[in-house]
Formats: sequence, C-alpha cells, structure tokens
Amino acid sequence: MIIENDCLDDIQRIWNENNKGYISYECNQRSIKDKEMLKIVYKEQEKVYGYAVLYFGKDFCELEEYPNNIKNMPNKVAYIWEIVTDVNHLREGVATCILEYIRKKFKGYSVFSCINLSNTPSFRLHKKIGFKTIYEFKLDNNFEYAMMELK
Repeated sequence: MIIENDCLDDIQRIWNENNKGYISYECNQRSIKDKEMLKIVYKEQEKVYGYAVLYFGKDFCELEEYPNNIKNMPNKVAYIWEIVTDVNHLREGVATCILEYIRKKFKGYSVFSCINLSNTPSFRLHKKIGFKTIYEFKLDNNFEYAMMELK
C-alpha cells in the first residue's frame, strides 16, 4: 500500500539502516523536514518497506549542486530527491511500486531522477520504468551520475 506524507520516523530509520552513501545526511534531513516535499511511503502490515521523496522546484540541480544541462525546463516538474528500499525487502518490487505510483500520479509532469552510475540496480530499474538518460556528469568525488527523465 502507498501512503503519502506519513511515517517520517520510519523514513529516517530506513535511511539510517539502508543508505549506502548515495544520499547525504543533509539531503535526508531536508527531505523529512521540508513540508513542500512529498513523501511517498510503501507500507505493508504496519511495516515500512521503502520510500521516495519528491521535490517540485525547477531549481533541483542547483540545490543538489549538479550541473544543469536540461534544455527547456518543463513547467510541470517533479524531481525524485531520494528513493530507498529496506535492504530486507530488495528485489520484492518495492521501488518498482513506488516508481509506478509516481508515474501514474504525475502523468503530464516531467519526472527527473539523478542516479549514481555505480548504483546499478537503481539505474536499471529507472530504465525499466521508462526513464531516459538526458546527460551524464562527474562530480569532484569522481562518481559518475546520470540525469534521467520520465515524460
């Protein structure tokens, strides 16, 4: 079951227990505290299995300190700020369910997501859902990223 803007303690717990360094503590705290960000939570039998946080500002590249090579920024934008699945529930379709929910709920939006290319499962899942790479870049930490878009 998908619920919105609930289970913030569980979001924090899942991030603490399952984040593999792809999301900074500062980003996670902002996502929890910012009431403008939408928290999408996958929950079954009172247990949270995963979540995603969406940001709706066109300035997401600047906030994340990513290069902005997006041509003609669309009017209706949703950016996946973070998405994390509990490690005990990987490969059970949790992230797929969350991304499908986002795709359906935000039909008519351009949904963006920035994926660390070393996070192969996330990159493959985004491609499976229909995200396309619009550009790749490297940051000072030498990690390579793909900015992806779902129209």
